[in-house]
Amino acid sequence: MWVTFYHIFGIVVFSYSIVLMTSYVILVFMSRQAQNQQDINVPDDETIKYMMQGSPLTPAVSIIAPAFNEEVTIIDNVNSLLQIDYPDYEIIIVNDESTDRTMELLINEYKLVEVPYDIAMRVPSKPIKRVLKSTDERYSKLIVVDKAHGGRKADGSNAGINVCSNKYFVCTDVDCIIEPMALYRMMWLVINSHKPVIGVGATMLMSNGCLVEDGRVTEPMVPNMLFPMFQQLEYLRSFFIGKIGWSRINALPNISGGFGLFDTDIAVKSGGYDSMSMAEDVDIMLRMVTYMNNNGFEYQLAQVPKVCCWTEGPSNLKSLTRQRIRWARGLFEIVINHKKLFFNPSYGVIGGIMLPYIFIFEFIAPILELIGVIMLIYFTIKGGVNWNTSGIVFGMVYSFSLFMTSFVILSDNKAKAVNWKHKKISYIKLIIATIIEPFMYHPIVTYSSLVGYWRFIRNKAAVWAPIQRTGVKKK
Repeated sequence: MWVTFYHIFGIVVFSYSIVLMTSYVILVFMSRQAQNQQDINVPDDETIKYMMQGSPLTPAVSIIAPAFNEEVTIIDNVNSLLQIDYPDYEIIIVNDESTDRTMELLINEYKLVEVPYDIAMRVPSKPIKRVLKSTDERYSKLIVVDKAHGGRKADGSNAGINVCSNKYFVCTDVDCIIEPMALYRMMWLVINSHKPVIGVGATMLMSNGCLVEDGRVTEPMVPNMLFPMFQQLEYLRSFFIGKIGWSRINALPNISGGFGLFDTDIAVKSGGYDSMSMAEDVDIMLRMVTYMNNNGFEYQLAQVPKVCCWTEGPSNLKSLTRQRIRWARGLFEIVINHKKLFFNPSYGVIGGIMLPYIFIFEFIAPILELIGVIMLIYFTIKGGVNWNTSGIVFGMVYSFSLFMTSFVILSDNKAKAVNWKHKKISYIKLIIATIIEPFMYHPIVTYSSLVGYWRFIRNKAAVWAPIQRTGVKKK
């Protein structure tokens, strides 16, 4: 019986791998088409800036950045936000009752004082204790919200929505470094769409290893440390193939919580963020999609192919596994909380195609791998493994991963999405990361996913625990 099951499982895994690789090839073509379309329809940054800067029709934007125990990077990152080039925006830093010096540093650096502020509790959040603004005109765009501890980023984001005053808001992580032209690039897609744009995703990469000067990344580099190097490769594949490809059919998997733009009114009508969610970026997008579909409204989800944001990724094993456990738990939450959308064509391509894809090839994948490892160990002991066939399957998948990295490098080189410092060295690092990824990085991610699933099933309490920051290189 076990031998029969082993053979059936082998056929399933082989078929699964073929379908997965075929889907990646399709995404590659869709990504290429989407990038070509944007090359034709989207002008260069200077032209966008010229056309939007003096227009009274350019919408104002609120930038919301929840912060919890971010004393290492808080000043650098607020300085980065203050240097964004856009005609009309405000910055809302939401302090989630940090226990370190985050609030103290903000008050001292930006000369903050408490001010009266009319707050409309449009979406649920923990109580807001005070609102502070600067006495220095240079920081007139800055608003700091001091609130009761909510324990998760989603609650801080909701507090920011309750304070924001503009038609659109961007939610970001306070450790992110924003490209000066980021808002222009995102809002251009909003104002030039034939359908109402309810959300725009921005391409993000790792700031680890980059040189930062005056709150800006001046020398982009692929990190030298292994874990951030793997993540840089992962981000490049995710954004340049996955998200840009899915955007071709208006089916973004998510708008990254690191830097994403939303229509404030639609977000509020959708209930805002789920304050208990560990995957708040996916959750709010699906809430908005559900609201639009239930009411029969047309909508568009867009993705900017150029890099708009740099974020510091985990640089050690403990921080990496903690982050991925949280992400996996969040994915399980999405499957449970939004189950009516999965395999449901009533919710368009997101319900009929994208979410089934996520369920089959992202949610189930770690479970399938665990079963495979257990069976491989068992039949290795029993002497029943066909190593020739196993080697062929592994070689096929391994070669395909090299192809995907090659496509990412070619796409980046053609689109000039990143102005890498020492481009050849950066590309060589990415290729090296691809070669060793299956043996070193992928097992860690798979293990973390399984732990996250198990903790969700056991209903183990989860808290918002930001990664340990080391800061970035400065000139």
